[in-house]
Amino acid sequence: MKLFDAIEDAVATYAVLVEAKEHELVIMNSNNSNNLYVYEEEYFSQDMKDRFVQYIVYFSTQHCHFDVNEEDEALEYILAIMEDKVLPLEFYMDEKRRFGGEIGADDLDKLSLSFLSQQYGYTSDYLQPFDYEIHSWSGKYDTGLRKVSELKP
Repeated sequence: MKLFDAIEDAVATYAVLVEAKEHELVIMNSNNSNNLYVYEEEYFSQDMKDRFVQYIVYFSTQHCHFDVNEEDEALEYILAIMEDKVLPLEFYMDEKRRFGGEIGADDLDKLSLSFLSQQYGYTSDYLQPFDYEIHSWSGKYDTGLRKVSELKP
């Protein structure tokens, strides 16, 4: 698979182990227990005449879909995760995952209730009862579970 080969080449200088199977690639961080997964998913049109392929990049609580013609973007996204530029952020209620996305490492200094409200399109009042958690490839930016209500307004 072209993308899987490109990923293996691109991450060769990182402290990782890479395991590729037929439709799945796993990048294992040698410094901690973090794994990043890339899945090749194929699906067909309802009449089974057209075949489609997409890649799903999955790390921690975040995943992102890429069309087969977006291999460069998928590789850039993977490297951004591995370089701690993209950080999954997940919201929890009663210790259950509810929704999330990501935050850029450059935005960590902006982290506030109003910033999260703007980013996720919910009112501050709606977000206050939630907990949140940020993960990073290196572990440097991991927050553990924290209360949104404790963020500055």
